Amino acid sequence: MNLASMLDRPIAFQRSFVHLGAGITGALMLSQAVYWANRGSDDDGWFFKTQVEWEDETGLSRTEQETARKKLLSLGLMEEARRGIPAKLYFRVSIDALVSQLEGLDTPCKQDCRNPAIKDAGTPQTGSQKTRKQVRGKAANRSAGNPQSKLSKTTTETTSETTAESIAPGAEAPHAAAEPMRVTAPNGTIHEIPAELRYPGPDTKSHKTWIAYAIAYEGRYRSWPVWNQTVGGQICNFIDRVGAEVAPRIAVHYVRRVQEDFIVREMHPVRLLQQNAEKWATQCQTGVGMTSTQARQADQTSANAGAIEEAKRLMRERAGAAQAAGAGAEPGQGEVIDV
Repeated sequence: MNLASMLDRPIAFQRSFVHLGAGITGALMLSQAVYWANRGSDDDGWFFKTQVEWEDETGLSRTEQETARKKLLSLGLMEEARRGIPAKLYFRVSIDALVSQLEGLDTPCKQDCRNPAIKDAGTPQTGSQKTRKQVRGKAANRSAGNPQSKLSKTTTETTSETTAESIAPGAEAPHAAAEPMRVTAPNGTIHEIPAELRYPGPDTKSHKTWIAYAIAYEGRYRSWPVWNQTVGGQICNFIDRVGAEVAPRIAVHYVRRVQEDFIVREMHPVRLLQQNAEKWATQCQTGVGMTSTQARQADQTSANAGAIEEAKRLMRERAGAAQAAGAGAEPGQGEVIDV
C-alpha cells in the first residue's frame, strides 16, 4: 500500500469542540456532523448515516460512537430521530446550542474557534505530486472550512439577538453569580433549583412548564435535567401544541406516569415530550397510561375476543342450518301425524 492511498481521506477536526465537555471522541463526531450538516439536502439540517459509515469516516468504534452520541445528546449539541420503515437513524447538529456554548468558553478556547485545526489540515504534506493532488481533490478537505464560517455568521447573529429564553429580562449574564431558584409546589413543598443551571426566568414563555417538568424529573431521576436553547425551543413548541394552561400538568404526567419502554430507556427527554405532545395530553386528560407490555396484552385480549365472537357466529350458523334441515325431513317413527 502506498502513501497516497493511506492519506486518501482527511477530515475536519475542530479542536475547540473538545472544551464543550464531550471529550475527544465527541468532538470528532461533532466535527464530522457539522461537515455533513452543511452538505445535506434536508433544509432542516437532518442527515442519515450508518454506524459503519461513521466508523469508516472517523475511525470511531461502535462503543466510542455510542458514548460520543450520548454525551452530545446530553449537552444538547446534537439531535437524533428514527424515520422510515425500516427505521433509519438521522442526525442533526443543534447549531444554536453549539454557538451558545462556544461563546461561553474561556478566551483560549475562543481563539481555537477563530483558528480551526482544519486550516493546517488543508496544507498538503511533503511528498509526491500525485499525493498532494489526491489530498486536495477530496471534497471533505476542500470545503472543510465552510462549517466554521457558517458558525461565525450564526455567532454574530445570535450575539445581537439574545432571546428571553436564554436570559430572563433584567437578569445578569449567564456566568454571573446568582441565587438558587426556589419554587413552592401546590402541596407546600419548596424546591430549590441550583443557580448554575440557569433555567428560564419567570417572565419567559417556557418558565412554568419547564419548572414543572424539571421538578418531576428530579423527583424521578434524582438529577436536574439539562437546559439549553434547543430544549427551550422544544418546550415552547410543546406549549404551542397543547396550550399554556395545561402544559405543566401534562409535562408532569409524562415524567411520572409514562412507562413505555423506549421513553424510560431514553429517560423521558423533552424532545419526546414534544414529539408526542397530543398523545401525552390525551393520557393526562383520561388518566390512562399504558406500558408496552400492557399494549401487547390489550392487543391479545382484543384478538381473543374477536376469535370468541367468530366461534359463536359459526355455531349459530350451524345450529340454524341444522334446524332448517330438520324442518324438511321425512316423518320418523314415533311422530304423530295429522291426517
